[in-house]
Amino acid sequence: MSTTTLPYASRLRVDGRPSRTVPFPRLAAVEIRKLTDTRAAVVLLTLLVLAAVGAMLVRTFVFTLDVQDVQEIATSTGPALSLFLPVLGIISVTSEWSKRTALTTFALEPRRWRVLVAKLAAGTAVAITTSALMIAVAYPTAAAVAATRDTAASFALDPVALAGWTATNVLYTLCGIALGAMLLNGAASIVVYFVASIVWGFVGLTGDLGSTLASWLDLNATTVPLADGEMSLKAVGPLLSSIGLWVAAPFLLGLLRVSRIELR
Repeated sequence: MSTTTLPYASRLRVDGRPSRTVPFPRLAAVEIRKLTDTRAAVVLLTLLVLAAVGAMLVRTFVFTLDVQDVQEIATSTGPALSLFLPVLGIISVTSEWSKRTALTTFALEPRRWRVLVAKLAAGTAVAITTSALMIAVAYPTAAAVAATRDTAASFALDPVALAGWTATNVLYTLCGIALGAMLLNGAASIVVYFVASIVWGFVGLTGDLGSTLASWLDLNATTVPLADGEMSLKAVGPLLSSIGLWVAAPFLLGLLRVSRIELR
């Protein structure tokens, strides 16, 4: 009798697992695609761009009549980005569970931690790309403002300040991903993110203790020096503590939960 050998048998280990794993760059590329081609993601990205560009135009043409500086125009989109980027990060994680695609995702890559880390990489890439887009849009905006007011525009950029501003946008996105991984519910994660921002604002007004807590644990407050390009040794501690509370801790808890949750 002859024995039939399956063509893929040589690729299997004794324990049945494939000897070749999905390369991490491919995982990250898939997560970037999922982050940008779903209906919810497209709507959020469209709203993000419209809100950011709208804030840029209102800031330059309405409220601040003497702004022709490219960098100031670009960074004026910060509030809009801090509004939409975390929501985009939340949706990138929770949509796997609301649409019941997690089973397929983790069947293709059983090591769930790699998928979550790939989502972090995808969120980082989208945040950096969005920041670069805002800088690119700021150039013609500055030129248009200068031409309208018959003044000279400043096209100089401070690389350190722009890097800090971009890093702030990345942190907001990672915060959304971490909350989404911890709660695995889009609506709950979005509510927690926005309510926390409001609560910390009130805590900072309750007295010396509340002000101290907010200055160390409120991500919106601790990232101000980073976004303004004015980081100092004094600001490093509060920034790291808020990152630990709003990014590292939720992500580790989410990683533990996702690793143990039963897929249905």
